[in-house]
Amino acid sequence: MSDLQEHTPATADCAAIVPLLAGYAEQDLTAVETAQVEAHLLHCPTCQKELTELRQLLSCIDDQLAPMPPLALRDNFLAQLAEEKANLPKAVVPEPTAPAEAKVVAFWAPTPTARWLRVAASIALLAVGAVLGLLLRPAGSLDMAARQPDASTKLAAHLTAATSQPATASRRIQLVAEAPATVQPGDPAVQVLINTLNADPSPNVRLAACEALYRLRADPRVGPALVQALPNQRDPNVQITLIELLVALRDKRAVPTLERLSRQQDALPAVRQQAENGIGLLI
Repeated sequence: MSDLQEHTPATADCAAIVPLLAGYAEQDLTAVETAQVEAHLLHCPTCQKELTELRQLLSCIDDQLAPMPPLALRDNFLAQLAEEKANLPKAVVPEPTAPAEAKVVAFWAPTPTARWLRVAASIALLAVGAVLGLLLRPAGSLDMAARQPDASTKLAAHLTAATSQPATASRRIQLVAEAPATVQPGDPAVQVLINTLNADPSPNVRLAACEALYRLRADPRVGPALVQALPNQRDPNVQITLIELLVALRDKRAVPTLERLSRQQDALPAVRQQAENGIGLLI
């Protein structure tokens, strides 16, 4: 496939078409762009060859398995984060004057990316997923009606402050380190994690939300939320993680969703195989 990377557009038409070939291979172009590419390919053997090699590359990427990082590695990293957090200055939480209705406020900017790039990026995520998978971008404000500032109230204050401006990576790491220790089943923060799993554009953030929700599996909202989230996910790492967690929870409500996913033609082979394995373990 060296020709794919060394290809120099032979004509001005080629120079305009080459950037569109990846989107054409993944059927991700507009109707006008698709017609433009197809008209050019009819008389350009060079671009035809490059399109063939690009499709072979994407097929190889689709066949890659997406192994999960060991939970022990995540736990060790969380312990290191907790130690770093202990050395941070203590935040002063003002006493709330009135109850605030819990709500979710998204604070990330949409970043649309072509599907083929997301699939290719998932291979790179395997190398750093154990670390980046812990990044959590929570959104929302929690109920702060309690007069005594306990640990849950402090976390709610941090989450509320984070909605006023885009949270930095270090801020999100601090919040995800606090969540397992301070959030309890029944806490409004559980709903924030559920919304994050369903709405955050970053696969790494959604992976972290999966992990946090599994640790809070005693909450009756967690099981149904994981089942409902699975058909809405398109990132293979998130899909496989959800399947493994649902199997670990022995949640038979996931069987119909897994059956549909195992027959879903646009899902990666590794995801379909994982869904079939999950069905066998749950039935």
